[in-house]
Amino acid sequence: MERKCLRCGAPLKGRMDKKFCSDECRTDYHNDLRRLREKGLREVNGILSHNWRLLSSQLRDGRDRVSMAELASHDFNFDIYTTSRKVFPGRRIYACYNLAYRISPTGYVHIFRIFEK
Repeated sequence: MERKCLRCGAPLKGRMDKKFCSDECRTDYHNDLRRLREKGLREVNGILSHNWRLLSSQLRDGRDRVSMAELASHDFNFDIYTTSRKVFPGRRIYACYNLAYRISPTGYVHIFRIFEK
């Protein structure tokens, strides 16, 4: 049975435990694996960054309260956040990097900073 390079499929010559035909194929193979592993992380970080920009722009405009509907209309994703904490029964605070928000029963999102410079 002929052994083939895991990256390009070229025939392998030499040591029996050899897996790649060249350093370039070995590097490309491992870079491709890393990209696949990190794809989900990049997607989640993109959503978090988008959410952070929306929250931050509200604070910059002097608004610390905005309706859920308004945030949703700008594609705010309420399912993705960096952490959450129960503050008392039925109420949670959600963090998005250095910003946090809580959702009131009336459908408003109250935004505040959790880390100050």
